[in-house]
Amino acid sequence: MASHVGQVRLRNEDCVACDESRGLAVLADGMGGHAGGAEAARMTVLTWMDRLLAVEMGTLVEDDLRHAAHLANRAVFMAARRDPGLRGMGSTLVAACFRADGVLLIANVGDSRLYRLRGDTLECLTRDHSVLRAQCDAGMIGSASEGPPALRGLLTRAIGVEADVVPDVGAFDVEPHDHYLLCSDGLTDMVPDLDIAEILATLGASPQVAAEHLVDLANDRGGMDNVSVIVVSSCASVRLGTELG
Repeated sequence: MASHVGQVRLRNEDCVACDESRGLAVLADGMGGHAGGAEAARMTVLTWMDRLLAVEMGTLVEDDLRHAAHLANRAVFMAARRDPGLRGMGSTLVAACFRADGVLLIANVGDSRLYRLRGDTLECLTRDHSVLRAQCDAGMIGSASEGPPALRGLLTRAIGVEADVVPDVGAFDVEPHDHYLLCSDGLTDMVPDLDIAEILATLGASPQVAAEHLVDLANDRGGMDNVSVIVVSSCASVRLGTELG
């Protein structure tokens, strides 16, 4: 894992966590100004991890991820209602659960992403819940990068903004030598997919090195936002577990 405040922001409102023994990784990018964003991200990650760590190891299913997202959403939403200083706070969520049987379960809310590098192919396994993504889907713009800067970061779905939230949840097979990346938009706004693929291909076998290099590259290119990443590399035999860095 690696997280940095960036070159412009005064406060890091991202939060990351992992549990290598359980194959769990989660990243949240908070929003809501001064105290709210950091608190929303922290609550999202802690609630998510507490829920999934309570599930018997090896028995996680997609409904467990949905329930964890619901609990995180409820925790942030209620905290904002109780404390006027936290009104309007929310968070993205992207999470990975690597089961011992070689199945990857993922969940996301917002525009933090999960990528997979398999061989020479980098694929984003999540779909942004953002205004720009909606405009792309409607054919209004060719890609999110073509959209007006004023719309960047405007989400259509987030943790804690409404009383309930529906996460996108999916299941994928893990293959030996896969590399996975969970990241906030502080990375993807600064570093294009082509460069992400190159770094994962060359450094992915050393996840911590790859994570730190990705963060450094985002900062070198402007660091306009907090930047956080988690890199996961599958072992030669995916049944032996995962290495999180």
